[in-house]
Amino acid sequence: MKLLLHPLPVRIFHWVMFAAVMTLLATGLYMHEPPAWLRLPMSMMREFHGVAAAALVVNLILHIYYYVRTGKYTEVLLLPGDWANVRSFLRYYLFVTANHPNFGRYNPGQKALFTAWGLVVIVAAVTGAALLFPDDSTRLQRLLGGLNAIRSAHFFVAAFFAASVPFHLYLVFTESPAKLQSIFTGYVRKEPKPPPPKAP
Repeated sequence: MKLLLHPLPVRIFHWVMFAAVMTLLATGLYMHEPPAWLRLPMSMMREFHGVAAAALVVNLILHIYYYVRTGKYTEVLLLPGDWANVRSFLRYYLFVTANHPNFGRYNPGQKALFTAWGLVVIVAAVTGAALLFPDDSTRLQRLLGGLNAIRSAHFFVAAFFAASVPFHLYLVFTESPAKLQSIFTGYVRKEPKPPPPKAP
């Protein structure tokens, strides 16, 4: 039996975000310190970086619109009610217990990651705009502690994304590797429950 886990809009949002983040990390690292064995035009790297940044911001806006419009934002945001499940989540993912709790569509770790990603994209957009237009963002620079502080915050954003991707994969493979196919096809196979035994 097939169960729809990720509708088409969610899959599109996921892969656009993946492509944008990977492009931002690669181009950002190149602009910070180009490797000696690879010489590419810096203007091209800046252009790719800007296009990927714009795609990431637009993707987040559409993401928010979709979840608010459908009312499914409670599935992806870490809300106060989710804290009650943190203990059982940690016990399962640290292999203390073998019993898999039923968290719903996403577990507290995934919700925390999704919520953090949204907030970090906003930080990236603000700090990136200040770095891209330094002459037009003097008020923002004063508010955030100057260009060096903004550069540090922007670097933290890159480090967070680079570190969170392996964590995301760990959560996916630990919970159910079979669910990995659903981010490509939308569906996950689910064995039907056997009928209850008949009363004698």
